[in-house]
Amino acid sequence: MPVCLDKTINIRDGPFDRRNDEEEFMDLSDKQMMEIAQHAFTRMDGAWFLALAKKFGIEVAWEMDVEAWKQFSYVFGKNLRKHYIPNPTWPDSFLQAMDIFCKVLKIEGREMSMKDDQIIFRITDCETQKAIAKAGVADCGIVTVQSYEGMIGGLFNRSIQVKVAHTKNLNHGDECCEVIITRK
Repeated sequence: MPVCLDKTINIRDGPFDRRNDEEEFMDLSDKQMMEIAQHAFTRMDGAWFLALAKKFGIEVAWEMDVEAWKQFSYVFGKNLRKHYIPNPTWPDSFLQAMDIFCKVLKIEGREMSMKDDQIIFRITDCETQKAIAKAGVADCGIVTVQSYEGMIGGLFNRSIQVKVAHTKNLNHGDECCEVIITRK
């Protein structure tokens, strides 16, 4: 039977009426919506990686994961500059961007300190790291350096150069993931 796509079908009060679902959906708080988005983001990242590893092998999956995070973090930083931090200054705007980034990725156990020309992040509670440890197939450290560099590049329109060192890693048994950013 052919389907006609140019007609509007009234589904009010019928079996496909979703008014009750929409009303329930509208009752979700912003916090609940953020939790759903965080979960979805982390799981999609993992599902993408695992599907790639299954089809093309773990080495290709790692390589593509690095490339994807490079691009994502650059575009993320660029979007922050365009919509939320239009005139970024170092290091304050980068720290604001990291607050946003960590909220989106559900990186909750995070300490930041500054020493001389270095910014040091120590992370003890990270949803991505937990998912990776559970799956036992990868190490999020493979994308950490590129993610920080990419976000800084996007936020500052590639005008600021940094050296990023991932010096400790929860997945290697360290007490935290430690990332040291030094402006060049």
